[in-house]
Amino acid sequence: MGGLPKPPQPPALARAPGGARTHPGNPGRGSTPRSSPAPAGGFPAGTAIAGIATALAAGWAVARGSLYTSRSDLAYGLGLAGASMMLVLILYPVRKHVRLLRTWGPLKHWFRAHMLCGILGPLLILFHSAFDVRSLNAAVALGSMILVTASGVVGRYIYRRIHHGLYGSRATLEELQQELEHRFAALDPLLEWLPAVRREVNRFCLVATQAPPGWRRRTAHFTTLGGKRYLAERRIRRMIAAAPRSHGGPGVSRRNLRTLLRAIDATLRAAQRTAQFTTYERLFSLWHVLHVPIVYLLLISAIVHVLAVHMY
Repeated sequence: MGGLPKPPQPPALARAPGGARTHPGNPGRGSTPRSSPAPAGGFPAGTAIAGIATALAAGWAVARGSLYTSRSDLAYGLGLAGASMMLVLILYPVRKHVRLLRTWGPLKHWFRAHMLCGILGPLLILFHSAFDVRSLNAAVALGSMILVTASGVVGRYIYRRIHHGLYGSRATLEELQQELEHRFAALDPLLEWLPAVRREVNRFCLVATQAPPGWRRRTAHFTTLGGKRYLAERRIRRMIAAAPRSHGGPGVSRRNLRTLLRAIDATLRAAQRTAQFTTYERLFSLWHVLHVPIVYLLLISAIVHVLAVHMY
């Protein structure tokens, strides 16, 4: 483990949640492993909050009928724009799987457009309806759209846990294990005067990477691991705060405290991602099987809705 104290050697002895033994990398090779999936990228929190607040305020005004009705020309234009964006969503999987289109620009740009249209398209269609559904075919189309949107949000959440960032390549269990080994090696010198913190970090990594037997216990382990990491971080912060008073070592200076806490947080998160990776891979495969039929249902219901509007 590159300097970690015995007896515990968390990553090297751990099994992944799916039961397969992981294969640690070699932190002594001199190369930093690729960063594991992390919730990076996207809009800043302030921008997202402002956008949501604006949409809610506009939706409240539209629902009161003070701006326009669902039968107005503006509503028709919003529906046309929203439906066009929903059709653009189909271009991403076509670009991804059709060999002739693989030279049409980087896939990450298509994925970015796919996500943007997946947010704006349903939003425009909601405003197109003026939050007033008066027919069965409109209700089915709107319900299908909401279902597809919710499914897309879930898929995006899972996607980011098995890829390198939002637009990066697919991660592997070996890469995550190598990063965990690297972070342990980098953290070890920082914990020279904090043996209690070192033991707590080792303890959490052992708990995280050793999946219990039985699907019920594995499910509970998977769903509660984030909370366990949060509690471990709180215990570690208390230990660090009390360290200068509990032994004769120099403790942790204020200048290095932030660096130490960041390194510990990164190590614990790496252990959590490594432990949950196999389960997220299975969830992503299951999500894909469920998401595709819902998309087809949306297309059919949208076509029926458009025909009904123009014919009757």
